[in-house]
Amino acid sequence: MDEILDGSEAELSGRTLINVSSDSPARTREAAEWAAGHGARLLVGGLMVPAPMLGTEAAFAYYSGPRADFDKAREVLALIAEPRYLGADPGLAQLMYQAHLDVFLTTLSALMHATALVGSAGVSAREFLPEVWPTVTGIPAMLSAGGDLGAEIDAGEHPGHLSTAAMMGATTDHIVAASEDAGIDLTLPHAVQGHYHRALADGHGTENWSRIIDGIRTPR
Repeated sequence: MDEILDGSEAELSGRTLINVSSDSPARTREAAEWAAGHGARLLVGGLMVPAPMLGTEAAFAYYSGPRADFDKAREVLALIAEPRYLGADPGLAQLMYQAHLDVFLTTLSALMHATALVGSAGVSAREFLPEVWPTVTGIPAMLSAGGDLGAEIDAGEHPGHLSTAAMMGATTDHIVAASEDAGIDLTLPHAVQGHYHRALADGHGTENWSRIIDGIRTPR
């Protein structure tokens, strides 16, 4: 956005700028302040599908910034993707975008790590990936079966009636051991193991695996 608008500052007053490129929430808030300093308003968007899917029923995008400007532009924005408004904070759309990519990119790394793990025993990626897809797509159903996970996290409740941090922590130990034996990279399994070891060290072994969020929120 900076490069595109460089030298055009005098023409920005009274205009609404809509930016759907990716950046950090903090940098986006700075951009909104910069726009306001030149008499403009910044509406920020995060497109949640790859380019080939834009304009399809599967496409959606998050927006944040001035509500009046979002409402005025909604009809045009809907031609690209279903627009979902998050609030006035210009950084919110980018924060939601990055949170989705946090899940997406971590999942991609997990897929490649798992593929390398079984590959160490001669299982090809072509054999393995069809076997693991149901695990990936079945996660929402598995999590929903235990109750309203979001409500429990918001309430600070982590009942361990279906799974516990101790059980999951032991599983991470097994994954690390298997990865070591296979001679593959340990960065990802060590990171996940660290989440559970922190929960166990804090005395939460009998609570649900979701208790790891405490350590993520307050790292040591």
